[in-house]
Amino acid sequence: DKLQIGDLTLNIKSHSASYKEDELILTKKEYELLEYLIRNKNIALTREQLLNNVWDYEYFGDTNVVDVYIRYLRQKIDEKYGIHLISTVRGLGYIIK
Repeated sequence: DKLQIGDLTLNIKSHSASYKEDELILTKKEYELLEYLIRNKNIALTREQLLNNVWDYEYFGDTNVVDVYIRYLRQKIDEKYGIHLISTVRGLGYIIK
């Protein structure tokens, strides 16, 4: 029912997220991206993997959409709470630890 990494918790049933006691206001796509990263924690994921699994194979946009949504998550989590949850793997993609 829940996924957790550090003080960040995702409630799968209610499709909600929180950091400690604070509710995070995430869009549907931000939540889906965060859930996929957490389900694959400690695994470096390529932009293509993220596009295929979060945006589905039918997404025909530019791969920078992943970068944009990672930036949104970093603003809402990393920058707001002063933590470093989502890391860039240079030349590959992203990882959450």
